[in-house]
Amino acid sequence: MINFSRRNFLQGVGFSLASLYTWKYQATTAYGKTLAESNTRKLALLVGINQYAYGDSLHGCVTDVELQRQLLIHRFGFFPEDIVVLTDRQATRENILTTFQEHLCLQANANDVVVFHFSGYGRQVKLFSSDDNRNLVDSLVVYDSLRSDSEFPHPFVDDILLDTLIKLAESLKTTKYTLILDTSFIPSPLTIRNKLSLRSYDFQPNLIISEKEQEFYQKLVKSNSNSIIKNNQNKPLQGLILSPSQDSISVEINSLNFKSGLFTYNLTQSLWQEFPSTANLALMRNIASQMALYHGNKEKIDFTTDNKSDVLSYHLPLEIKNRGSAMVTKIIEPNLIELELLGLPLLVLSNYCLNSCFRIEHNEQFAVVQINSLQGNKAKGIVIQGDKNLLKINTILQEYIRVINQDTGLNIALNDTLEKIEKVDATSALSVIDNVVSISNIGETFADCILDKLTLEEGNIDGYGLYSPTGVLYPNTTPQSPHEAVSTAVKRLTKPLKTTLASKLFNLTYNQYSSTLPVNIALEITHDNISSTHSKYTFNSKLNQPHESTNVHPDNLLINIPLGSQFTININNETEKDLYYLLLGINSSREAIAYFSPYSTLIPPQDKISIPENASPLKWIVNAGKGIGELIIIVSQFSFENTLKNIDKMIEMKKDMEQIIILENPELVAKSILQDIHQNGDVNPQLFNNYNDIYALNMNKWATFRYVYEIS
Repeated sequence: MINFSRRNFLQGVGFSLASLYTWKYQATTAYGKTLAESNTRKLALLVGINQYAYGDSLHGCVTDVELQRQLLIHRFGFFPEDIVVLTDRQATRENILTTFQEHLCLQANANDVVVFHFSGYGRQVKLFSSDDNRNLVDSLVVYDSLRSDSEFPHPFVDDILLDTLIKLAESLKTTKYTLILDTSFIPSPLTIRNKLSLRSYDFQPNLIISEKEQEFYQKLVKSNSNSIIKNNQNKPLQGLILSPSQDSISVEINSLNFKSGLFTYNLTQSLWQEFPSTANLALMRNIASQMALYHGNKEKIDFTTDNKSDVLSYHLPLEIKNRGSAMVTKIIEPNLIELELLGLPLLVLSNYCLNSCFRIEHNEQFAVVQINSLQGNKAKGIVIQGDKNLLKINTILQEYIRVINQDTGLNIALNDTLEKIEKVDATSALSVIDNVVSISNIGETFADCILDKLTLEEGNIDGYGLYSPTGVLYPNTTPQSPHEAVSTAVKRLTKPLKTTLASKLFNLTYNQYSSTLPVNIALEITHDNISSTHSKYTFNSKLNQPHESTNVHPDNLLINIPLGSQFTININNETEKDLYYLLLGINSSREAIAYFSPYSTLIPPQDKISIPENASPLKWIVNAGKGIGELIIIVSQFSFENTLKNIDKMIEMKKDMEQIIILENPELVAKSILQDIHQNGDVNPQLFNNYNDIYALNMNKWATFRYVYEIS
């Protein structure tokens, strides 16, 4: 064995860990760029492990690599033969390291592009038996890693050190590499442990990395050092690392029909939809926002690079022609096809209904496909309009009509910590609440929220709380007295349940990347005389064009709003018709709110409106205290008559001033919004055999924008 000291080893790993967990970011645009050489090759190694030789299994890792493979081939132009996929028993330590060296290191030249993806367990281990628990290193758990328990008491594990992976990447001849790690290395701090699979092991203090892994790492360090001396180079980490951050956790979503990593799904879905002009910071903010809807700020993202030159997503340009929501995977008959739904937001996918439509346009010809079978993200559809010859295998389609059931309600999961009698009482109490459509044991279906036991040490209070789909306790849902009964808890949680449903319905209208309306908005936040502006726009907006971006060093990809901040919203109508707007949200105390104005909600053609309309900026976002909040802005070609009438009926307020109102029955307002979009969609009712039971939402008629922010 090579002799080396702990000090020398840690000096070797110190650089890569600092590179992974220090934010150094150069935001750039990906529009209109081409690779420097026409013979650039694109290589990938994708690893996903559901079934391990020892220990617990995961469920969504193989789906992750399938999603990533589809993205690389059909969005970024990788050749299938240049992508190697290792899953389950193929993903041994030897196979992963050998394939990385032979497929990536030996084949990639100076200007080539390399992508490595890992979905599976991570953990922290010791380098030496003498180490204490403060000196741990991160490792990837591969198929044949041993674990230390009563059955396998051997303390040495054949994991791959995270630093080994980084050193392998540094040994590539190219700097255009991306490492995607959908795993986490710390045990979960969450109370609920069975809601989704957590991609980290509980800490085991006796685990030590194997000698052969330490030897392999040292060889890489020596080899890399010789290469730097030979080439007179001393380059820092220049690739991209995309992963949940060091102090975060990685989870996967497990429903009956679809299982995937939360991070991977949101990454690939966003890249299917992003505009070519999108800067990488905007892309990562979008992903972080989508994950925060499920997980608060518990699963943060590291987006790391020390490269001071322009950095594209995966170091490749995004093509307009390959952007979309679905892809044709098989032609069964001339007018019957199979699809994969790859670009839909996760919440939309989970609530998508039959009869939804997708569209393709080419050279003034078009075709419309209507879904008649759907399981997970796999669908079958028939051509109901246009030229069926436009549809070929790998054709990319845009979302056209989104169908949501009018009886869409809450799916509530009961955690396994509840006793049988508690589950019976909870089911009985929840079943009489309006809009609760299903009550199930955790893991049986995709849940909108979770009911679980909760004990507060202060005051010796025990009862029940309401949690997000990934186990994060919602604000203001804790018990207030000792020994709370289930029925009492459900009655107390009725309002938070209404807010949860309202948030769900608000977000089912989210379509910034599918809407055809040319609209852009800007959120300006001011604190201590310092302002920041956050812009969003649709595909047909004039802002969707090449633009320069500046250096940023974000500590948090969510928009951070200090307490006491003020804000202004500008909505720009780029169309030749009148548009109308609504402004709603879920504040950081988890109350549903809406903006009321005595002025018209109309925005004239080629004009803009500022909110607030008087000179005093609003402070309503930050009045609720620290936490995560959502701001929803909906712009449409029609006035929201049903919605405004409902708001007017349910709230007593002065109607001569701009104000923020708390919605007592927010789910009714949310349903009114869906009804307004449905009634003004100009869709043919004969295309839907259940038209009166659904919302058929035409992407040409409205645009919903969403800001997810964190009050600090």
